[in-house]
Amino acid sequence: MAIKDSLKKWQELRDLIGNRKRVLLVTHDNPDPDSVASAAAFQLLLGSKDREVEIASGGELGRSENRALLASLDLEIRSLYWLDLKPYDFFLFLDSQPGSGNNSAQLPEDAAYGIVDHHILGEAWPHEPVFTDIRESYGATATIAWEYLSARNIKPEEGLATALYYAIRTETSDMAQGAAKADRKAWNSLHSKIDWEMLHEIVHCRVPADYFRMMKVAAEGASLYGHALVVDLGETRHSDTIAEVADSFMRLEQAQWVLCWGWNKDRLMFSMRNSTQKQHAGRLARQLVGHHGSAGGHAHMAGGQLSIGERGLEETRLLFRRTIVPGFLEAIEVSDRDGVPLMEL
Repeated sequence: MAIKDSLKKWQELRDLIGNRKRVLLVTHDNPDPDSVASAAAFQLLLGSKDREVEIASGGELGRSENRALLASLDLEIRSLYWLDLKPYDFFLFLDSQPGSGNNSAQLPEDAAYGIVDHHILGEAWPHEPVFTDIRESYGATATIAWEYLSARNIKPEEGLATALYYAIRTETSDMAQGAAKADRKAWNSLHSKIDWEMLHEIVHCRVPADYFRMMKVAAEGASLYGHALVVDLGETRHSDTIAEVADSFMRLEQAQWVLCWGWNKDRLMFSMRNSTQKQHAGRLARQLVGHHGSAGGHAHMAGGQLSIGERGLEETRLLFRRTIVPGFLEAIEVSDRDGVPLMEL
């Protein structure tokens, strides 16, 4: 799509929202830079003196870089757990879709909502959205947000420009994976507008001692199966820790795939990363989970979850070890089922 196409989508969204007074932007649970930056952009796009636009998620930001980004933007993300959704006139899901594995929002019955996303189409929407702009070929939702801003001739100030730039950077691994022509255009446009000191503070933010303890646990729970690293992280304090470990361990020279899993409260969660073009991580994650839970993602990054619920923690862990892990290895054509502990390589 081009800027002119984004202008048409913006006009469609604007007309649908009309004179609605309260809009809630819903990021995915434990929002990453793409969710945060997109939310900041759409808050600017939709906000006015006659309309209140708020942001909410069903989780928390555990990852230090994400907290640093949020602080730099001075952005408030409210918790869906404590928020009464009935007063809102419209809901816009960003970088996520209702009913997906990374979004726990429970919409009021027949609520009007829209979706702006770059992940594969969901399968469990509560009811049909009134607006969709889902671009699976794009590397980042932030790119779509940038196109909407450009279509309206809005030049983002340094903080927002930096957030959008950082979001595209993280989603596409510095333009190396899953980047479309549109992502490169947004990246190049934003490059001259960012606050380099702010970007440095986000990328090189300080981390708590827990980060290093987590990495020790992850290393001890990791095994290499051919070209795939499987990491059993165990219990985690923050759900986005699982994605953080998956990202970090993709640097292992033998790994083309990383599958990291663990549990938090009542959910077992996993993140999947790859550096190949052979298979789509999001579709593979959904295939592996099947009816046991929910999953999704895009070509090189994916995630999912299984509810522990009545099944119980031990049975859920066994299900993952005995069904999903072997299924993952078979799907990516790894015959080794013994594995070598990372600490013994």
